[in-house]
Amino acid sequence: MTFKELLNSVTFEEVAPHILRMYPDTEHQLKWYKIHFDMLRLMMPKRHADANSDVCHISLEEWTNGELHLDAHPMEGDLWEHSLTKEIIIAPDVKATNAEIAACCLWHTSFYGFVREHSMDYFRLGEISMGIKDRWDDSKYYKARAERYYSIIRRNGGHIPTIRELAPSKKCELICQSKKNFGSIGRSKNKIKRKKLFRRQFLWFYYERMMNIAGFIVQAIPALGDERNDMSIGQLCDLFQSDQFCTETVTSYADEHSNGAEYLCELLEMEDLHTRLDKIVAFLTTGERHQEMTEDEQRLCKLLVGDCKYSDILLATDPSLGRQVRITYATFNSQYPLINEQYEKEEER
Repeated sequence: MTFKELLNSVTFEEVAPHILRMYPDTEHQLKWYKIHFDMLRLMMPKRHADANSDVCHISLEEWTNGELHLDAHPMEGDLWEHSLTKEIIIAPDVKATNAEIAACCLWHTSFYGFVREHSMDYFRLGEISMGIKDRWDDSKYYKARAERYYSIIRRNGGHIPTIRELAPSKKCELICQSKKNFGSIGRSKNKIKRKKLFRRQFLWFYYERMMNIAGFIVQAIPALGDERNDMSIGQLCDLFQSDQFCTETVTSYADEHSNGAEYLCELLEMEDLHTRLDKIVAFLTTGERHQEMTEDEQRLCKLLVGDCKYSDILLATDPSLGRQVRITYATFNSQYPLINEQYEKEEER
């Protein structure tokens, strides 16, 4: 039996309890395991000659606490499409159901990320970090990515605030965050080195935040030209002044019995995708363009918004999605929403 055949022999409802039992710290990641499970089931198996192995051994391994746990090796590090081709070889002393074995394999295949976007970010950061002599200088990675996004935003008429232009409350927060993380490492250095290390730490947090916000804005730019939407690049750039910011992209992996919007609705009903903040802006991307949202898409947006005090939904089209749906959203806290006619009129005065 291959890994692909194993996944097709079980449902996620059968696998989920074993994920939670075997790996208790995954309690708040169950939605991502479902996405990972469905993604793999829709993926076509493809063998790669340079992969770690063509088989996966299921055995019992003793953990540091002395307990025996299922282990699937090798699964981590190989391309998912190749992992699907692997023959599952079960050790004689393993007495486990297909659902338990699938749960163990999914934990290993998701080690570097649940979806391609997660794994790409993981390895990009790892490659950059290995090339930096001082591990504290990861700010170079964040700065390089942020500046690539800046150039796109500026070409489209957006403004990137400098550190001096940031809200005083946000600068104070970044300074406090840097001091807290600086910890005892800086105490063993002289004054000049401490100052240098603290600046690196500050820039790390600053560029990491700016990179995340700028990346969201760049993804949203194509939707701004759609006549169905009413938002400007300038309004999106106000996200740089938000107090808190969190962004995520989620793509559906619906089978032939459901559509992409319905799939994501079920996911949201199972567990919230995001930590609730005051406001949310999102863009819903479908494979086929239509002027008005369908009932399932309206329901999806309602579930996504939840009890946020302010929301704005943009519509976009990407034919490569086919029957799937992608939602990219940013939740944030700020003094004002991105679109606020009364506030804009007061500013004009």
